[in-house]
Amino acid sequence: MIRSRVLALTAFAGILAASGQARAQQQPANPAIEDWKPEKLVNVEILPKTMPADDVIKVMKGFNAALNVDCVFCHKGQVGKPWSTYDFTDTGKKRYETARLMMRTTNDLNDKFKELGDMDDPTKVACATCHRRSRHPEIEPPAGPAKPEGPEKPGK
Repeated sequence: MIRSRVLALTAFAGILAASGQARAQQQPANPAIEDWKPEKLVNVEILPKTMPADDVIKVMKGFNAALNVDCVFCHKGQVGKPWSTYDFTDTGKKRYETARLMMRTTNDLNDKFKELGDMDDPTKVACATCHRRSRHPEIEPPAGPAKPEGPEKPGK
């Protein structure tokens, strides 16, 4: 079960990384920020505790792309400052728990879709499924097709 979640999160991060490439091309990368990674993971509840830091960073970058936010949306730090100055161990922001709830919900939905077992390609739910690069998920359905103008013809 943990392995399937790791695979799902890794695939999810890959999908989001691909969708975030356009954003990365617009903003120059800051090597001082991008090169840092934690020595050990702290306060890990949803992701596997043994997940390599590089994979965790990929997943987190996927969250950034799906919600169109920076790390400071959930973590304590300052935009544009090196990650080494962030306090990733502090879970005081309410969004931190919201993110955990959303990850649990996403994992549960994907597990349930997999349990159906009658689909050739089971549906996969990810943050971007609802968020669509917005910190607020879309709750209204998209506009329907435009109706033709003019009177309707009988019998059609």
